[in-house]
Amino acid sequence: MVTPMNCSPAMHVRLICPDDEAAYRSILERTSDDDRYFRFFHVVKAFGPAEIRHFVEARPDMIGVIAFEGQSALGAAHAALLDDRTAELSVVVAEDRRRRGVGNALLATLMRELEDRGYVRFVAQSLHDNHGFARLARSAGFRAQQVEGAAVAWVCDAGPRVLAS
Repeated sequence: MVTPMNCSPAMHVRLICPDDEAAYRSILERTSDDDRYFRFFHVVKAFGPAEIRHFVEARPDMIGVIAFEGQSALGAAHAALLDDRTAELSVVVAEDRRRRGVGNALLATLMRELEDRGYVRFVAQSLHDNHGFARLARSAGFRAQQVEGAAVAWVCDAGPRVLAS
């Protein structure tokens, strides 16, 4: 369990599983159109069962973690496994739980899980105007590597990072 300093001690982060379908849906329902645009790079008005299952079912090409406080889902992070050393990370935090350490806890847990599995390079993509993700990425040790149009590529190598965990 990871509990950043500015988060409730009751928060816990664990691997996501198919039983988390309703919890993951509740996270997405508690995000704005802008949040969904930043996360998925297009506006998503509604999520069908297939889209939700895509993020909660066990898959050989993806790992996900989810954060809870009691029974309330706070956010989730996923890693698309690009090869056997590199993973692309993404994070979504419910709007009412932002800036409380949830994103840091999600990334810290996911990156440790990936390192335990032998992953040594983490990448992420964000839109240039997604300042919230930029702050989170920098706090997790990512650095902006290149900017292409409206997107920023973030890179972080495995090892010690300055994360509030």
